[in-house]
Amino acid sequence: MKKINNVKVFGFTLIELLVVIGIIILLMGMLLPALMGVKENARKAKAKADVKQLDIALKAVLTDYRDWSIFGGPTQKKDVDNDTISILNGTAAANTKKVCYMEFDSASMNGLGFADPWKQLYKFALGDGGTVSPALSGVGPLPRATATWSLGPSAGKYITSW
Repeated sequence: MKKINNVKVFGFTLIELLVVIGIIILLMGMLLPALMGVKENARKAKAKADVKQLDIALKAVLTDYRDWSIFGGPTQKKDVDNDTISILNGTAAANTKKVCYMEFDSASMNGLGFADPWKQLYKFALGDGGTVSPALSGVGPLPRATATWSLGPSAGKYITSW
């Protein structure tokens, strides 16, 4: 505290201000990596939810049509492109029942199809005879009708429905 003309003046010195700013920067430096981890976990959770919803929609199509002819037959790998989207949301001519199996939000659409949080199109495979063979390295035939997945944040970090 300083007196100027018998008036008490309160204030901070330059050193005190620099110390406080340094502490704030240090705390932000510790907090930022934690926030990035939370953001990546949120992306993974969204992709997992989308993959599950897509899997449910494909199984509903199989229940209604009894086969995969609406998609051109069983397949090992296919992108969720605009044609697939139009089948699943009930606007394609192939979807003769005009059932909406899944709604797509515009935030997940990239103009080419249904994209995951890392801007890659979701993938799916359609089984035949009770098994499905997704075209992924290290993944053999699965005892299920469908398989859906996202390529994930990096190579080999798939987010799957099985």
